[in-house]
Amino acid sequence: MWPLCHTRFVQWKRLGTIALSVSFAGTTLVACGESIPIPDAAAFCEELRNNRSAIVSGTISSELEMTTTLELYRRLDALAPLAVSQEWAVVLNAIETANTVVPGDQDGVQRVAAAAYQSEAAALAIAEWAMASCEVDLGPVTTLVPHDAPEPAKPVGAEN
Repeated sequence: MWPLCHTRFVQWKRLGTIALSVSFAGTTLVACGESIPIPDAAAFCEELRNNRSAIVSGTISSELEMTTTLELYRRLDALAPLAVSQEWAVVLNAIETANTVVPGDQDGVQRVAAAAYQSEAAALAIAEWAMASCEVDLGPVTTLVPHDAPEPAKPVGAEN
């Protein structure tokens, strides 16, 4: 019985050593690689405060400004808290879409217009959240389509 138990013990010990080595190697690779961004509401708010004018201005007139804007919005996307992360991703997508358009390409212009329309509600939600949670005013947010909640319908014969 002893040799069989001893053999199994040695096998388990080897498996344990291998598992520990693989785990250590995996941890080391992750630690040496790029850090994985973690949503951080405080850091997100700080970035909004520090870059408010760049976010609100909305004027991009050169390739350098587009690159800088994309970097800022991607950094904010990585930090965006769950409360607005989906909305921020929509806004980032609109800017990335705008970056792909070739002047004069009507299909590209239409893609940018569609992305802009789709991002309006998200931009409003982000502005409201930023004001309530960060005390950062990103407004006024200009939209082409009204996004106010519609008034509920009144039953026929109800008093006005």
